Amino acid sequence: MLHRTAALPATLELLKNIMAKPALSGFYLAGGTSLALQTGHRLSRDLDFFGKRPFEAQEILDEMHGLGPVSLMSQSKNILILNVREVKVDFVNYRYPVIAPPVEEAGMRLLSTQDIGAMKLAAVAGRGRKRDFYDLYFLLQQYSLPELMRFYLQKFDDGSEFMVVRSLTYFEDASQDEEVTLLKGKVKWDAVKMAISREVKKHYR
Repeated sequence: MLHRTAALPATLELLKNIMAKPALSGFYLAGGTSLALQTGHRLSRDLDFFGKRPFEAQEILDEMHGLGPVSLMSQSKNILILNVREVKVDFVNYRYPVIAPPVEEAGMRLLSTQDIGAMKLAAVAGRGRKRDFYDLYFLLQQYSLPELMRFYLQKFDDGSEFMVVRSLTYFEDASQDEEVTLLKGKVKWDAVKMAISREVKKHYR
């Protein structure tokens, strides 16, 4: 069962509209909103669509124009970032494999928590945001850190376990980010840092 309160009503409506378009059937919702809809742990606003398929920006824009006001924020060969009805929407041509069956419910296609967990470790190995660490905190209530690492290495053939482990306890940049709107409990940032650091020390130090 999806936790629909984890997305703003406007975001949820837009998600359903996008998912209903046959031309976009190769995309799955990933990122924090996909995780939040499955776990209900926090409020998430953006829509991140990942698919293993090339696309032309104009192809996506043509599909979006019928959904309301659309503006182009950024584009590159494999990434298109739009503002659609005041919601940030990303489309990514993603070469990495899907490692577990996606969740399909109420016309929505969501990447699994295993895939999202792997992608959250990759995000932290890059430049982790505070929301990424919060997401990992709640994922660690479902999976152990070695399990998440296994998902990561299964998904990313060019991944670096060393880089992930080192990055998991680097919180300085994320500490400057805006606070996360939680829907499950009142977990302080210090508690998130302590819990993740404890898991790293337990399994990798």
